[in-house]
Amino acid sequence: MKRILILSIIACVALCLQAQEIHQDSVNITGKGEHHVAQAFQKAADAIVAWDTETMLDSLDQENLPRIVSGGVLAGANMSNFIITRNRKTMSSYMKVGAEFGGFIDFALSKHFAIQPQVLFTAQENYFSVTDSANHLWSFGMEIPVYFLGRFGNLQQGYVQFGGGIFTHFTFASNIANRYRNFDEIPGPGTQHSDGYDYSRLYSLHNNHFGLCLMVGYEFWFGMQINASYKVSLSDIAGFYSEMKGQPVADALIYPQSVSLTLGYRWK
Repeated sequence: MKRILILSIIACVALCLQAQEIHQDSVNITGKGEHHVAQAFQKAADAIVAWDTETMLDSLDQENLPRIVSGGVLAGANMSNFIITRNRKTMSSYMKVGAEFGGFIDFALSKHFAIQPQVLFTAQENYFSVTDSANHLWSFGMEIPVYFLGRFGNLQQGYVQFGGGIFTHFTFASNIANRYRNFDEIPGPGTQHSDGYDYSRLYSLHNNHFGLCLMVGYEFWFGMQINASYKVSLSDIAGFYSEMKGQPVADALIYPQSVSLTLGYRWK
């Protein structure tokens, strides 16, 4: 960009010189006066060429400019469970480790502010218990968070980024296995696994939801980054599930939440 700008300046000076010569001819300025004018312009052109371009274009140096549009990949681990309120039964939820991977597009609106949408494919697990049974849930889906990020540091040497936004989660497939406190109470035939869960009695949970997300991270000078994020749903999936199935109001309000730690790489 520096070379282009310098060449543009020199071209403009050359055009000005040519225009000056034409003008001088049209008004019949003496050869001596024309020589002095041309000499003055030549000195100006020489001064521009000799000028320290690093100093002259310091404000336009690449290290001070954000990458306006860039992208990269992300992969890492997550832990998820449910926030349970209006608990009419004794219910609780425990986090299990899952995984996620995907990519992002970054729109740097300025040196210190950017908008970053992500697309992540997620595999999540958790345990939740009710009065008379325990449940093992696992699901596979896609999350689309959109972060509004602030940045502090040098874009070419490393910087901290932090911010928040909104996200939506789509569940492609999910299953729940039951484990009764007394396995003999399971109605009909069942197959007890070594961990005590009946995996022959799987049923799906419509786990689509949306909510708020937070992220803090650091990007190194060579494009590698590490990010930690937290997402909490504003959707009550128990009520949504009951409404879809035409069942009575659920015994609890259930809001999914997750924490993630991911490694990423931004293409320069």
